[in-house]
Formats: sequence, C-alpha cells, structure tokens
Amino acid sequence: MPSRPWATRWVLRRSVPWRPLRRCCRSGRRRAFQPRSRRRWTGGGPTARRVPEQPVTGRLRVAYLLEQLWHRVPGGTAVAAFRTAEALAARDDVDLVGFTARHGEPSTGDVSVVPPADISLVASRLPRALLYESWHWFARPRVEALIGEVDLVHASGGAVPATRRPLVATVHDLAWRRHPEAATPRGRRLFEAWLADARRAEAVACPSEATRLDLADAGFDEGRLHIVPLGVGGGRTHPVEDLDAARANVAACLRRHGVDGPFVLWVGTVEPRKNLPGLVAAMDRIPDGGSVPLVLVGPAGWEADARRIAEPLGDRAILVGSVSEAERDAWLEAATVLCLPSLHEGFGLPVLEAMAAGTPVVTSSGTATEEVAGGAALVADPAAPGSIGEALGAVLADEDLASRLAETGLERAATFTWEATAEATVAVYHKAMARWGG
Repeated sequence: MPSRPWATRWVLRRSVPWRPLRRCCRSGRRRAFQPRSRRRWTGGGPTARRVPEQPVTGRLRVAYLLEQLWHRVPGGTAVAAFRTAEALAARDDVDLVGFTARHGEPSTGDVSVVPPADISLVASRLPRALLYESWHWFARPRVEALIGEVDLVHASGGAVPATRRPLVATVHDLAWRRHPEAATPRGRRLFEAWLADARRAEAVACPSEATRLDLADAGFDEGRLHIVPLGVGGGRTHPVEDLDAARANVAACLRRHGVDGPFVLWVGTVEPRKNLPGLVAAMDRIPDGGSVPLVLVGPAGWEADARRIAEPLGDRAILVGSVSEAERDAWLEAATVLCLPSLHEGFGLPVLEAMAAGTPVVTSSGTATEEVAGGAALVADPAAPGSIGEALGAVLADEDLASRLAETGLERAATFTWEATAEATVAVYHKAMARWGG
C-alpha cells in the first residue's frame, strides 16, 4: 500500500480508464460509482447471470464482503467467511448480498470456498488493489453505490469498505502485532491500514477472547467488541463418493511412504507463525518415538519452505501440499494425533476440525487454540520443542489418554456450529444498528 495519498492518486489517475473516478481523483469530489455488474454466483465469472432487483422485505439486508474467495491462499479466514455466509443465507431474517472487487476465476486454494448459489454476488469495476486503496484514502466507492440500499455492511475480514450505513468488521487476529516476523513489511502496513479502518465500525466481531483482548489492548472500545466463535461441520457435505475417494488417496499416500502405524499430522498454511521448525524439532524429542512420521498438509504461504524446514526428518516427513476439502477431512480422520503448535492464532480451525473427526489434539498453550480446545486437548509451550515432544509422546504411548481426548474432543466440537455462529453474528448486527441509530 502506498504510504501517501498522492501516490494512490497518481496510480488511479493513470490506471483507471473510466472518467468518473479520474475526475474524482483530480478534483477531490466524492462521487457515487456505478457497479460493474449485479450477478448471482453460478460457479464462474463468465457464466454469472444478472440478479433482479430485490423486493423490499422485513428482513435485514446485509452487504457481505466475500473478497477472501480470490486470495491466493484463502486459508481459515476464507473458510470462516463463507461458512458464516452460508449459515446467514439459510436464515429467514437475513437477505445477504455478497460483493467483491473485479476478478477472474476464484482461487480454490487448499479448501473449497465457493459461495452458496443463493447468495447474490456483485463485482466492482475496480480491481482489488485500486478498490482497497480507494476505500482507504477516499472512502469511495460506497457499498450502496455498488449494490443499492442495504441495512448494514459486514466486512468479513481484511479490507473495510466505504459506507454510510452501519458497519460491522470482523477482525480474526492481530498476529502481525504480537509477532512482527509473522508478516512482511508490506503486509504489516496493509493490516495496520485495515485495522485503522475497522475502528469506525459500530461493532467489531472477533472469533475468540484472545483476539478480543488483543483488540482492547490496541485501543478499541470494549463496548464495540463482540465474540463470535466459529463453527465446524454442517453446511455443504461431501458426496459419499468424494469422501471415499479421498480416503483411498490418503491410504495410498501412506502406503507409498511405508506408513502402517501411528503418525503426527499438521494442517495449515506454511508461514512463520505456524511454528513448523518447532514441530520438526519436537519430533526428535518424542520419548520412544524416533520413527514416527510427520505429515504436513496445506499450501505454501510465504517466508517458509516446508521442504527445507522438514529436511532434518528425512523420510519421516511427508509433504502433501494443497488438498481438496474432502481429502483434508480424510487426513484428519486418519491421523493418530493432530499437532498445531502455532505461535499465534485468532481461533485455530484445524483444532476444532480434528476434534470433530475424533482425533486427539496437541496445541499451543497461552493462545486462542487452547481457548478453543477448552480442556479437550493437551497443550504445550510452542517455544519449547521438548514440551511439544513430551505432549505428543504422551498421546502416542497411552491409548487410554488418546481415547479420552478423542471422546472429550467430540463433545467439545459439538458445541461449535455454523448455525450458532450465524446466530451470534445477527445479534452483533442488531447491536451495531442500535448503536448507529442511537
């Protein structure tokens, strides 16, 4: 993100061919911008069809930012945004309209995050970079100009759009503040700009108490902070043949690598804050576990090469990379134990997903993942490989402990549903509207 408004002004003047925005940049006048299209998602940009104007109803009409779908690596925030959108769209009291920047085909990344077919999708004329800059520096184009009048705007993560309607912003974590090495300098500038924009929201949704405390420490009004836990399960389900095929692929991969016993699984995006070096070091500190393999599932992020990090383990490291959602679930089912020793998480969906699959979990103490696990997982100091190795060794060596963790994990996961997430989100919507009206 340019550090000065004039830099963005220069880019917009020369990069955007349509006259209204260029006139706005020259004169500083704030104009309403016409939307590029009003579309309903049908699986691809070229085949999208027009959506008729929505009739006036008694439902809450919400503009919902679906931009995460086009991120190179959608990750957990994209899963959270789209599962929440899916649950909101199924409600009778919400009329959800998704909006994005101008894009081509969506990214599929490591999960299937395609919006439900019954959510309208509206695209701006501006590509992502220019739209984000225009929102941040000029507070244009307003969401209402893109999709018509709405009751409320929800920034579901990342960029915060311009609007004159009540605004709800979801902030998943402040990892770049707690661990500056967890983001590039450009990424930190971008996150700080989004955080500054989120301060004008009537309500801020956060997935955990840990994130709420971080936001309070950052100076946010605690009266505007609301915890909205994420969910697991429900929503779209895999066709039986897809899950069966995924299980067969997992079994074939394990046979190919000669794995016929217990193994440790890690799931996520490969990046510094996920603490893969700590996990690799911990594998050599597992008591009587010198031959236990480590399976790494997830896409490459940045500044972290999984192959190089796992090199000390030799053949014990199995790098799977990006997988489909069904295959990800199959890996979670097959694992002996999931280990997520992150230095920082805003929630930690893999912990919840593993518990829902009946798989024991070892995760970090003092982070949101310990909060999510709620006593149904073993916790270890993420900065101490010996602590992680000891916890993994306890699960691998004690079948009774593993069974207890699996059972309590299933019970814990059952308390997190996307329907409950949607219910809590709607409650935040009403609080935001009450504050805005007051």
